[in-house]
Amino acid sequence: MNTFTAIFMWWLVYFGPGDVAFNLYKIKPVQILLMAARETRRCKKILWAVSSAAAIFEGQWIPLVLVGALGGCSGKFLQTTEESVRKHSAEMSRGEFLQISFVTKASLLISGILSMIQIGLIPLTIAQGLFFCSAMLVCVNLGMSLAGLPDPFHPIANATWKVVSIATKEPAKESASKVADEDMKKDN
Repeated sequence: MNTFTAIFMWWLVYFGPGDVAFNLYKIKPVQILLMAARETRRCKKILWAVSSAAAIFEGQWIPLVLVGALGGCSGKFLQTTEESVRKHSAEMSRGEFLQISFVTKASLLISGILSMIQIGLIPLTIAQGLFFCSAMLVCVNLGMSLAGLPDPFHPIANATWKVVSIATKEPAKESASKVADEDMKKDN
């Protein structure tokens, strides 16, 4: 079914009469419907990845979270890697490895929630957890795209960056001030 859907969408985009796919996609209710379907499908892919990892890593939650997150956003990592290989660059592009997107952060959170449900730490059924995560992801994405709301993970990322940058800047300031003091002593 996935293959037929992909072929149909490819045909509709490239060979549809009168750009019917593009004209349909410009309609806001159609965009909202497609966005809801995309995010629901993402949650199902995360659940499938968590369930597959649970069969291999019994009782361990870290592999479940990581495999589930990759199940939801693996395309982002593959795109970044492909761009780096294609450009023949020694540096990685500013993709998911350096600047994590909302999709990756949300996939990690949803993977954590579904992993805790799978292990039994959260007393919900898988269907309830999937519904909750899908509804949450659809609502946040609609809010971000329609109302222009900012990334909800942005304050957490800023706080983490401040903690990390303070830890890395302090030794540099101390050593710079010591070097400046030594230079002043030499001048006197």
